[in-house]
Amino acid sequence: MFPRLMQAARGSGPCVDSPALLRLLAASGWVRTLALNVLRFKFTPEVLERVRALPAPLEERARLFTQGVSLLSTGGSFKTTGADRTRLGDAVVLRLAARYPSPQVMEVGASDGSASLRLLAALPPQARLILTDRHPVFLRRGFGPASLTLDSDGRLLGLKLFCLYLRLPFNLRRSATGCQRIDTLNPLLSEGHGLRAILPFDAFSDRLPEPVHIIKCANLFNRAYFSDQAIRAAVANLGRSLAEGGHLVISQNNACYAGGEAYFVLERRGPEMLLVEEQGGHRALGLFQEAGA
Repeated sequence: MFPRLMQAARGSGPCVDSPALLRLLAASGWVRTLALNVLRFKFTPEVLERVRALPAPLEERARLFTQGVSLLSTGGSFKTTGADRTRLGDAVVLRLAARYPSPQVMEVGASDGSASLRLLAALPPQARLILTDRHPVFLRRGFGPASLTLDSDGRLLGLKLFCLYLRLPFNLRRSATGCQRIDTLNPLLSEGHGLRAILPFDAFSDRLPEPVHIIKCANLFNRAYFSDQAIRAAVANLGRSLAEGGHLVISQNNACYAGGEAYFVLERRGPEMLLVEEQGGHRALGLFQEAGA
């Protein structure tokens, strides 16, 4: 219990959910350090609604939205995102998509969708890109000056009371009835590209009703967060959403890699997922090298 309480304390702090603060964080490095590392300011999904409502140009709202998503205090639901994060992975997806007259592509863990803008712009018009995430929406229930933040499964994440956010260390769930839904789809995708929503999809358990040709999975399979067994199981599960001969592109951007990114590609051959390409030495690569390249 004590480690849980310590984790909750580290996840708590002052919270104003202000778009103006997001602007300051982007403009000044010392303000960012002071606010996030010293004063430990927190953000809840409420800031996303405030960014959407800003009387500002679409590009500015999109930048602030992405920054707000990346700073959400949501316990284990990490949403760090940004445009052009996985250039190598995107290039591989586009190369593989050129093999099909009408490529069907799914991105897993799309966060707010901003990291998918390169694919949206470069895929041919006849292609279909499905954006998915484990938690494409958050839930908010207000009680006067207080509000509860929940994930899309109804799991309690935190309590905001006036200008203080308290992370809740208890694995409790509440009904979504009466809650406000806060969509994480970036305004640049909804207003600029006509996307309606990011679909809910759990890489560890869900399966598409119809298989796709390519699945891109970026910055998800981190061995610091998931066991090797869990990663292998998730890859096997994703393979069930691939057409025969389809490809799973797994990438990660991190300063530890030469050029800042590494990736590898698995191909579905019957019930197996076989390694067919890699670059940069992705940290999860060793889990699949036995399958042969």
